[in-house]
Amino acid sequence: MLRRIFFSLLALLLVVSCASQPSATTHIYILSTNDIHANIDAMPQLAQLVADYATKGEVLLVDSGDRISGNAFVDDAPRSGVPMIELMNIVGYDVVTLGNHEFDKGSATLVDMIDTTTFTTLCANVTSDLEEFNVAPYTIVEVDGIDIGFVGVVGIDYGGRPLGSDAAYRDFDFTSDVEAAKLWCSDIAPRCDFVVLLSHMGYDMDLSLAKTFTSCNWIAGGHSHDIVGEDVGGVYISQNRKSLDYVTIADIEVCGDAIVGVEYRQQSLKDVAPNRDVEEHVARLKRLSPELSKIEGRAMDNLTHGGVANFTVASLANYPYSGGFVPEVSFYHIGGVRLSSIAKGDITRGDIYNNDPFRSTIYVGEITVEDMRRFILDKYNSGTPAQPDKESHYIYFYSDVPYSIIVGEDGEARDVSFPTLDAQRTYRVAMCSYIAESYIDKGVVARCLRPANVSVREAMTHYLCSLGGELWPDNEVRQCEVLITE
Repeated sequence: MLRRIFFSLLALLLVVSCASQPSATTHIYILSTNDIHANIDAMPQLAQLVADYATKGEVLLVDSGDRISGNAFVDDAPRSGVPMIELMNIVGYDVVTLGNHEFDKGSATLVDMIDTTTFTTLCANVTSDLEEFNVAPYTIVEVDGIDIGFVGVVGIDYGGRPLGSDAAYRDFDFTSDVEAAKLWCSDIAPRCDFVVLLSHMGYDMDLSLAKTFTSCNWIAGGHSHDIVGEDVGGVYISQNRKSLDYVTIADIEVCGDAIVGVEYRQQSLKDVAPNRDVEEHVARLKRLSPELSKIEGRAMDNLTHGGVANFTVASLANYPYSGGFVPEVSFYHIGGVRLSSIAKGDITRGDIYNNDPFRSTIYVGEITVEDMRRFILDKYNSGTPAQPDKESHYIYFYSDVPYSIIVGEDGEARDVSFPTLDAQRTYRVAMCSYIAESYIDKGVVARCLRPANVSVREAMTHYLCSLGGELWPDNEVRQCEVLITE
């Protein structure tokens, strides 16, 4: 008790001393990003923001995962993902955690990206037998006499592993994200003046953790693409949407060897002028893949999120499949980092590729209305209160036939109604491989569906060409949720 009182009095004396001598204080700035998704066009602005803060004090730049998947200039490069890592090296990142999309291209690509970094990669809840996979659970960085600890975790909101395909996680095992966060933050807290959890668990999980756990000062979050900045019982939670829309800055004021204040702010990168050198690096990077700038067609008006999804579904519906197969119903999922809009004007090959950054393929076959109903219901109701699925409880699958999801007052889906389909017959369907491989009963897939050996990208390019290159938007939303009272 006497020891605690002594240090409290010492801290108070430091605050009083620094208040009377403002020149005695210094500042450490921690800039936090998340879910960049290879938005290389915003990196020049980020570089300038880092440079601006470096004139005021010491700067640490950190990221909470999902640096890749979303831009063909990065994802389709000869060394997939590496162009983004090289840009991050130039801008000056210090510490990052893994997100689910870091695993998208498998272990070899992930290891190659990590080997290319000049910064530290953390993840406390992943293990692997791969000798070359060298990722630590935490790191402690000393800056101006202040020890700042970082712990990284990736969310396991898909059956005990992160979201994505089974193949992406073949070489990895995962433990509880929450328990790993608690274990390692508690472990390093006594050795640190300030602890940051780089969390790729999503806002709901971050909020739940902050309400019951105080061994970290700041949860710099990601994964759910929210815009967040709030104090929860002394633990600050932040998130910056996605694609470098915003950056959160922690301004740590230091006097002597003690922290005397912390303030947080969120900065839009749209308000920051680009760094010329990094801007030129991005331009050189784009010149390495000139085919991605090739104009494939033109949007005759603005496409909404629904309009982009309808264009994609129509592409699956109108492809000339072998054997004369003609779909009657087509499905595509709209979650993640697919394009949320297409502006009126030229559509490049890069735009088409960015609308399906995972190189999905197409499955075709015949299934029943009950099969359709089941995978829609299962996805809508996925997750649990303890481990929510960020992509549940909204319309995740778009189709060229209308349907309604019947939702109870508790938020759970009860049924799916297809007003134009006959429940007593089967239908010829086309769907992206992610639905067939992740959301439909494997027995149904084995009996009823087969790979068409066509990529979604091919289908979109073919469909745009078949329209003479002129895409008139169909922004009508054919799916809806219907709330019923019980």
